[in-house]
Amino acid sequence: MQKKEDRIGKDEIKESIEKTVAAIAAGGRENVLGLIEMLAEPGSMEDCRPHFALHCVVNYPLVTRDEKMRSETCETLASQLGNGKLSAYNRSYLCQELQWAGRDEACTALGKAVLDEGTSDAAAMALVAIGGERAAAPLRAAAETAKGKVRLNVIDALAKLADSKSEAAFTAALSDPDEEVRLAAAAGLSKAGLPTAAKPLLTAAEAAKGWQRIQLTKSCLVLAEKLAAAGKKPEARQIYKQLKTTRTADNERHVREFAEIGLKAIA
Repeated sequence: MQKKEDRIGKDEIKESIEKTVAAIAAGGRENVLGLIEMLAEPGSMEDCRPHFALHCVVNYPLVTRDEKMRSETCETLASQLGNGKLSAYNRSYLCQELQWAGRDEACTALGKAVLDEGTSDAAAMALVAIGGERAAAPLRAAAETAKGKVRLNVIDALAKLADSKSEAAFTAALSDPDEEVRLAAAAGLSKAGLPTAAKPLLTAAEAAKGWQRIQLTKSCLVLAEKLAAAGKKPEARQIYKQLKTTRTADNERHVREFAEIGLKAIA
């Protein structure tokens, strides 16, 4: 059984940490910038304390439900995403903090960070977590110039957001040289649930081979399900019928069966 003295000691330590975090958070932008400046080599002892302290300070207004403090803290974090004096690791860490604490005030800066290979992954995940048009708009802008790994992050993030305004970007990305980008674009078209996506998606799936054909066909089925659920039965029926008649190989029997089930469901 835990000794009473030990419990009291832990309670005192917890209370002391909470008071310290509250005092740092109350210092606002200047203190947050100070902690960011103290971030050091990843994994080093010098980095551990400011790393943990910054996490606690970002979390503090979420716990106390202080929206003004949360917004000001996130604005400060966002202002440092382009700070070239920080390592890519630490700028990615700031994106990770914005992933759950950020809102509108962080989206513009995250939209720029998503174009930086060093922070692209973390920035894309943060924008997906924030969600909505506020996150989709900077991603759509980034899609116009993104290349390589960054382009995959951007298209994948827009797909996760099921952004219907990205239909043109998704359709164009179906012919991207990178297979992963093509698959992310197909997922985006299917999740957005637009009837006009059926033709390019079916065409891409027809031309594909192997694993890519499997994944693109899956996206076609997802689109059909979305259309059927939205009451657009003729459009859904067209997809099911085409899959049923074109997937003739023995190893595509399951596709024909899924299509048949779909057709019966909307009969």
